Amino acid sequence: MPQHTQHSLIHILLLWITILSIVQVVFIVLFFTAGHHDLYQNSDAVTPKTGTQIQANITPSPVSDHGLPLGKGLMLIFKITEVNGNMKLVAKNPHPGLISEEGGTFLKIKMDGYFFLNLRVTLLSCNDTWQSQYTVSLKMKGKDILRGGINKNTSCTGLLSKVEVLTAGDTLEVNLPANDQIDEDNSQLDIIYMSKP
Repeated sequence: MPQHTQHSLIHILLLWITILSIVQVVFIVLFFTAGHHDLYQNSDAVTPKTGTQIQANITPSPVSDHGLPLGKGLMLIFKITEVNGNMKLVAKNPHPGLISEEGGTFLKIKMDGYFFLNLRVTLLSCNDTWQSQYTVSLKMKGKDILRGGINKNTSCTGLLSKVEVLTAGDTLEVNLPANDQIDEDNSQLDIIYMSKP
């Protein structure tokens, strides 16, 4: 009799393994066919049938009240030049709604936001000794927000960077070493603007 009981348990075990195998095969088939079905269904949205459908599916990014894309940055470049011995800031890509050039000597901020300021000044020549005349600064409301020196070890170049929160009405002014000529091709103020959320 014990052999008959073992024989029936083996049959029950074989039946159970068969049922589990069938269920597993069904799940695998459903998984792969459902996955391919979703891919085919989504491919219609990815590959448009006509050129006009492309235009219909593209939604422009939202624009702020000031004409700037929301959540995106805007980069402005101001070349530093010398005119009759006076330093002047000239915008390569002006955006007067964000920053305006006031007399060419300083910049006026028109909108609140986060500003990444990157000032690079290169002199045409500098000597071996450190002198206080080789100091470059960026001022806001008369106070230095960036200040650094230029020496021969840096190829006569001063590079200063900082992130500042600026508000409308703030002014930025670049101060350069007196009586030294700047390399206009390698001197500029880069400003990256990000709006406040």
